[in-house]
Amino acid sequence: MPVYEYRCGGCGKKVALLVGVTAEPDDESCPSCGSRDLVKMVSRFRRGRSEDDRIDEMSDRLETMGEPDSGVGMRRLVREMGKAMDDDMADEMEELFESDQDDSPETAD
Repeated sequence: MPVYEYRCGGCGKKVALLVGVTAEPDDESCPSCGSRDLVKMVSRFRRGRSEDDRIDEMSDRLETMGEPDSGVGMRRLVREMGKAMDDDMADEMEELFESDQDDSPETAD
């Protein structure tokens, strides 16, 4: 069943509805206000990319941006790298980052 996006004429919200193939256009209503005054919108689409494409894009970005300024920036980068993988390894990558931070020698001031 396809998902269509509509703009509600009653409350103005954009809603996405799962529409059956045999459903009549008048069968749909806004989940927020119940209005049947829905105008179908042209939806954006997403181009699927392979894991290799996502990792190559990240690699290109890393070459131009340099090293992150802080641990927070590095953690964000590690999570993003994990999400680029097909199995969404963001949590595992962050755990590795955390364990590496815990093992690093502390500097005395």
